[in-house]
Amino acid sequence: MTNYYLPSDHSSRRKALVFGLLGLVALLALEALLLRSFVRVDTRPPSWDQSIHLEIALDYQHALAAGRLADAWYLAPKPGMPPFPPLYHLLLMRSVTASDPAHAALWVNWFYLALLAVSIFALAWYFRPDETAVAAAVLFVASPGIQELYATQLVDLPLVALAAAAYWALIVSDEFMAWGPSLLFGFLHAAGMLHKWSFFSYMLPAYWIAFGALATRRSMIVVLSSAALSAALILPWYSAHLALLPSRLVQASADFAVPIWTAGAWGVYFKQASLALGPILWVLGSISLLAPQFPRRGRQGWILLAWFLSSYVFWTIVPNRQIRFLLPGLVPLGVAFSSTWPKSVTWSVVAFQLFGLLNYFGGWVGPVAVNLPYYQFDFFPSNPGAAQDWKTEGILRLIEAKRDPSRPITNVTLVANDVFFNAPTFHWTQRRLGLEHARMRGVNRRLCELSEFVLLKDPKVGPQGVVSGLPEAAEIIKTPYGWFRAAYEEIARWPLPDKNNAILFQQRRPRKKPYAEKILKREFVAAGKTELTNLSVRFGDWDALSGKYKTVGVTAGQVDVRGLILQRPRIELEGFHFVLADDGSNNPDLESIRLLRLDTLRIKSLDVGADELRHFLSARVKGLEVSELTLDGTISLKGAYKGRSVSAQAALELLESPRRLKINILSASIAGVSVPVWIFREIKELVIPLYPNPETPFTIDVPGLTIQDGRLSVP
Repeated sequence: MTNYYLPSDHSSRRKALVFGLLGLVALLALEALLLRSFVRVDTRPPSWDQSIHLEIALDYQHALAAGRLADAWYLAPKPGMPPFPPLYHLLLMRSVTASDPAHAALWVNWFYLALLAVSIFALAWYFRPDETAVAAAVLFVASPGIQELYATQLVDLPLVALAAAAYWALIVSDEFMAWGPSLLFGFLHAAGMLHKWSFFSYMLPAYWIAFGALATRRSMIVVLSSAALSAALILPWYSAHLALLPSRLVQASADFAVPIWTAGAWGVYFKQASLALGPILWVLGSISLLAPQFPRRGRQGWILLAWFLSSYVFWTIVPNRQIRFLLPGLVPLGVAFSSTWPKSVTWSVVAFQLFGLLNYFGGWVGPVAVNLPYYQFDFFPSNPGAAQDWKTEGILRLIEAKRDPSRPITNVTLVANDVFFNAPTFHWTQRRLGLEHARMRGVNRRLCELSEFVLLKDPKVGPQGVVSGLPEAAEIIKTPYGWFRAAYEEIARWPLPDKNNAILFQQRRPRKKPYAEKILKREFVAAGKTELTNLSVRFGDWDALSGKYKTVGVTAGQVDVRGLILQRPRIELEGFHFVLADDGSNNPDLESIRLLRLDTLRIKSLDVGADELRHFLSARVKGLEVSELTLDGTISLKGAYKGRSVSAQAALELLESPRRLKINILSASIAGVSVPVWIFREIKELVIPLYPNPETPFTIDVPGLTIQDGRLSVP
């Protein structure tokens, strides 16, 4: 390892080191004081993803405390989210049992912040071993983007810290010539990957260096040992979640997509990075990476530029563009800045960043916008702690007190998606309080079917871009004489800190049945993507006390559900209640029915043929063409997926305690290569619950399943 820049003598170098270390201690002490002040004042609940991370940590805590190691290893991912690697949430476990878990979790961030500051200091010291090394740490750590992560419960700050530490180990390994730093890099790489799957995106230059290190015998042995260490730590978890992770990652990365081929996509991070780092650090730091004097101070200076550019390009290509994803790739700007500009400039900007740090938590100045002809620079963003009560606990406790105890699941349709008033925040609070019954649900096509409660934030349901469909639902709720007011009544309202109101509605218990006749018959009816022929509905006795039909019998000649043809279904509904969305109560159709309650759905008989199932799978699974499907004890299919041959065989099994339908994958292959069956073992989507759950808050009774002679039938 060769360093091309040294101070004039060893004495000044020692003094610079002492000064730098004392500066780091002072910076971290200041950060601790600021965080202590913040948590003493702030009473806002955690927001969207923050609540999800806290709930995942609570899932681990409950599973491990109960000795359910398998449940902890195969932790069910949150709806719409990929499974997260476990390391960050395991570190959060102790905080979620504290009296104030959201704020206790923030103190975990302090240790990651310390790792980040030390790593940046070490990187800067490598390239310029003088007092400006601590300036590099202050420049980056004190930036608004890092402080925003510091004051919130997200996994992104750990990624920034681990990326910085890993690159320090990589650089001092001298391209995998030194054993100690190389093995440390392998360990840090694994730690990053066990925090979040996206960590690899910041390591692309490191992989290139590792590939080049295979050219010589000595470095080849070292790099392979480092890779083996990392793989040994990473592979157990990733191999266990391999079947589910890729599809969920693609789904999550498409959020807020801006097409990559548009010019605006490449400028998204330019503005975001200016705000996150501060315009001065962003502009002068970017110049520093390209300055000719910087690489001369160390032959590995190109690594910092490659680290920055590869991260910027990668995260611009990913459709979901948020600055927190790019921040681990912006660390080189602080190092390059302190190693390039005159010390007077460096310390002046350090003072500016420190003022911005204090102002971020104090909120005394700004934000200040400086408008240039083609661009706007924003200075002094802030987020001081705020004593705000968003009524989350009070709302959930009232729902628990008012709910119908005969319902095993109490669904609540939330007509809101705001920063501190959203479904993940309510989920986390409900879990933390131990309130087992309430489940927050989003607005569905029929607004609030099967929800006992509806919670509306009025008049502003949330910021533009994340409230699709909610304003329309709010208008239906506020219509004074519509079907909603006939089915629900307001039972409480709370004033919120943003001058809006939270309004809680509960289902009425009507004495009068919603349909006067005993029998409803239709030759053909359609609702959305469901079509029925020869429909016959027989209404049983009405329970006026509970406001529901005791039983309702439903038969049809054929049902088409999204292209799946079901023959001769015979179903019985228990505890059934609905409201009509129009005035035609004597002549209702499926589109006008809003289902309010269902206790049990009993499937007495139905069947589906192999050809119908083959056509359905080909139509519903994008890229799949099923050429052959057989039903004979098991379900076997052959076909092609995106041009590659596929085959699979599966069995259906009804399990008890709790009642559920499990799809057992017996064999699978793609392009002629067998896929290990164990990959599918713990995929939650292969188990269909028949017990009440938030998606279907009623019991599904299936007496049995038969697969033979080309048909799948019940019983």
